[in-house]
Amino acid sequence: MEEVYAIIRAIELNEVQEMAFKHVQTKKVSEVIREQLEEMIRTGEVQPGEKLDSVEKLAKEFNVSRSAVREALSALRAVGLITIRQGEGTFVNKYDFSNMIAPVAERRIISKPEMLELFQVRKIIEVGAASLAAENRKDKDVEAMREALKEMEAASGDEDLGERADVKFHLALANATGNNILKDMMQQLSDTLGRTMFESRRIALFSDQQTFDRLQVEHEKILEAIEKKDSNGANQAMLEHLINVENTLTAYHDK
Repeated sequence: MEEVYAIIRAIELNEVQEMAFKHVQTKKVSEVIREQLEEMIRTGEVQPGEKLDSVEKLAKEFNVSRSAVREALSALRAVGLITIRQGEGTFVNKYDFSNMIAPVAERRIISKPEMLELFQVRKIIEVGAASLAAENRKDKDVEAMREALKEMEAASGDEDLGERADVKFHLALANATGNNILKDMMQQLSDTLGRTMFESRRIALFSDQQTFDRLQVEHEKILEAIEKKDSNGANQAMLEHLINVENTLTAYHDK
């Protein structure tokens, strides 16, 4: 807080050296306050649901005007980090990424271009998730993924069970990352796939024995890399898996 106060005073008094503090000279006082409060929220110094100090108290702590504090709080509210309740105060929100891809999830059938865009999203999220899972996984996570693969193997010839086991594996992998935001995003992505591509995935991926066997091998490679804590190997195995699934579904879509 003292460091922020010093920067604010320097800005107000125009006593900041041009070279040393060039990057803060263009900032308004309210921006400095917003950044400090945002950092406190992101690092967990202020927890979700916790009430922030009043505008008056924050103004005294930062030694700035109340209007600067209000402007900073308005900026935080605009991006969803806080909720301002009239007569009650200002409260910190929990990050919620569940609506990021919700518009796609509302539709039952998606077009081929939308399907390709969805796979772009999967590659961005799941390839990184595989790497993180390899770094952070616990023994129980490995067991959960292995159990999903056993269910997938036992589901040979049953498209519905195969589909469910596949989803279970990917969500277990997400859980292994230890990142709650990533887990929420993976759950939403899984829901989107289920609502928009369930039938095509069920037929194209789990009705053909050769394709089913290939999927099993690909998942085993991913699990093996994660179990060995091989981040690069998990990354590559997941990317190859998603590319193969995308190609299979694209071919099915083009029939």
